[in-house]
Amino acid sequence: MAKPFVNPFVSGQFLELRVDALVSDGRGLGRHDGVVVLVEDALPGQLVRARVAAVRKSLAEAALVEVLERSPDEQEPPCPHAGRCGGCSWQSLAYGRQLAWKERIVHDALERVGKVACPPMLPILPSPSEWGYRNKMEFAFGVSGDGGKALGLRERGSRNIVGVTGCLLQRPLTMRVLEAVRMLSNGAFHDLDGRFLVVREPNAGGCFVELIVGAGGSLEAGERFAEALRAETPEVTGFALSERLAPSDVAYGERALYADGRLEERIGDVRLQMGHNAFFQVNTPAAELLYAEAARFAALEELPDPVLWDVYGGVGSIGLYMGRNARVVGIEEMPGAVRYARGNAKALGRKAYKVEQGDAKSVLGRLVKLGPKPDVVVVDPPRAGIDAKVAQQLAEAAPLRLIYVSCNPATLARDVARLAPAFRLKAARPVDLFPQTPHVETVALLERA
Repeated sequence: MAKPFVNPFVSGQFLELRVDALVSDGRGLGRHDGVVVLVEDALPGQLVRARVAAVRKSLAEAALVEVLERSPDEQEPPCPHAGRCGGCSWQSLAYGRQLAWKERIVHDALERVGKVACPPMLPILPSPSEWGYRNKMEFAFGVSGDGGKALGLRERGSRNIVGVTGCLLQRPLTMRVLEAVRMLSNGAFHDLDGRFLVVREPNAGGCFVELIVGAGGSLEAGERFAEALRAETPEVTGFALSERLAPSDVAYGERALYADGRLEERIGDVRLQMGHNAFFQVNTPAAELLYAEAARFAALEELPDPVLWDVYGGVGSIGLYMGRNARVVGIEEMPGAVRYARGNAKALGRKAYKVEQGDAKSVLGRLVKLGPKPDVVVVDPPRAGIDAKVAQQLAEAAPLRLIYVSCNPATLARDVARLAPAFRLKAARPVDLFPQTPHVETVALLERA
């Protein structure tokens, strides 16, 4: 009888090891005495000295202490806040290698978690821009490392705030807005309990700013802040003051105290209006590549009078982009998003587009019974993916093709396994919407078995 494995490491132990790979959360993977060690901020090819931070059942997690030998793929990070800010953990890795590792991460997830032998992978599509691509950034209020009041981005591995002055993922206007809000919140508006600042610069033009506060905001405070902000940055076209009382650390206002202006975005020839807190992909040009690939997989033009179900449809972006000549049924839970989806369809003259409001399981349960039955279904779920009941309902709906848009390779792979044997994976295409980070989107084509 084989002896049970005993993890040989202890917390605080120092190790020297060669990093061989990257995992989906961006950490480097190496082995010491045959045991897997995940090292924060380490790159493949590096020889590192690391300190064990946590001991798991079959592996260890470690913090990088020193790079003893550099990786051939390593480069000097251009950001002045590199090493402190928790945002761009891969900017030390050459962009071509970032793409290769993202492709491998998707492949390995489908193979190991999804149990797909020889996953049918298509080459990753790079982002049109490596820098300055974000149309949205969430900044946080808090304390800096020296204990002072700060507004910026979270420090890596800490709740402290790095007072960023030159984020390279952003456009210059966003950074000017950040500096203006920083000045106002330290001056005339110091009594506002600032929690988050959200700045959106859509490709369609304009700049919408949302200030999320705790208790104490008001309509009058929002009007005064909007006026003061526009005096500093006249390019701001919309402003909202929102209140968040829940303690959870999420940049989402529960109630709008004041709002003016409109937020619009354009993807291809589809122009969309949306709420200031609506979800939309942060890299619009790369999202267009993603949507175009989803439309190519769907091949709706090959079908007579096709019916498309758009599950987790949001403000209608994917369904309206893909379903120009289809009868589209969107499924969306959030009432605000449903209103915008219907308005966007009306503005585009899409009379064959309708939206069912409710959670995916409830609406799918009705549609499976009542129809119209879909020829193609597209799902774009949150990072948690779809649950087992939704997978069962999709199998019962039995579309010819199921298009799965994923922001999490692990849950995509799990759901591919859940959807079998009703569907088989035909193709998977990673698309890089998040350069300088380990995150990757994937659009997958599953066909009815």
